[in-house]
Amino acid sequence: MELVKTWDKEVKGKVYAVGDIHGCYNLLMNRLNEIGFNFENDLLVAVGDLVDRGIQNIQCVELLTKPWFTSVMGNHEDLCINGLHSEAHKDCHIANGGEWFYMLDGQAMYNIAKVFSELPVALEVNHNGKKYGFVHGHIEQNDWEDFKETFSREATRFRDPAALAMWGRDRLDEDNQQYTHVSGVHAVIMGHTVTQKPCRRDNCYWIDTGAVHWGTMTILDLSKI
Repeated sequence: MELVKTWDKEVKGKVYAVGDIHGCYNLLMNRLNEIGFNFENDLLVAVGDLVDRGIQNIQCVELLTKPWFTSVMGNHEDLCINGLHSEAHKDCHIANGGEWFYMLDGQAMYNIAKVFSELPVALEVNHNGKKYGFVHGHIEQNDWEDFKETFSREATRFRDPAALAMWGRDRLDEDNQQYTHVSGVHAVIMGHTVTQKPCRRDNCYWIDTGAVHWGTMTILDLSKI
């Protein structure tokens, strides 16, 4: 698994980002139709948590086969992967909307976990002269290149960069003054923390607006930020 990837295909149209989908496939497709998404030329980047809590989880997994769609790994994908061999992760997963996964046969569970294990924790997309970074929950560093570099270092017990990226939330706390503008990137797009409307701090954006809770799915046109 490559923890950090750069999108290497040409995007002829626009690049959009979508917040946590959580099994809400029909809602996603309706929103894409509303904004006039071009399935031939545009790219949709998800910030992770494609599954759980909603009811159309298989359809959301299948999004990863579409040429117009990609995603980073969220903590719920992480739970699917680790729930196969860890009772603690399985219990946590079931308690957080993952029961559908354990109702599948063993081969189906393995296949989905394998697909999820190939997702990057951080994704970089270069488009129209701007660099965009995507991560599910948190970026610890105030420099995009420094952030990417942490994934090539040996993880410590308490500072595993992948775990921080998927599970962390600290940067959204405005009382925490250690986090500022992230240099080396035009914008960083994240989800994970549910907010009633998209939030911005410096050049970081949080776009999980509770699709599975309130039916409000944010799709961000990156050309407008």
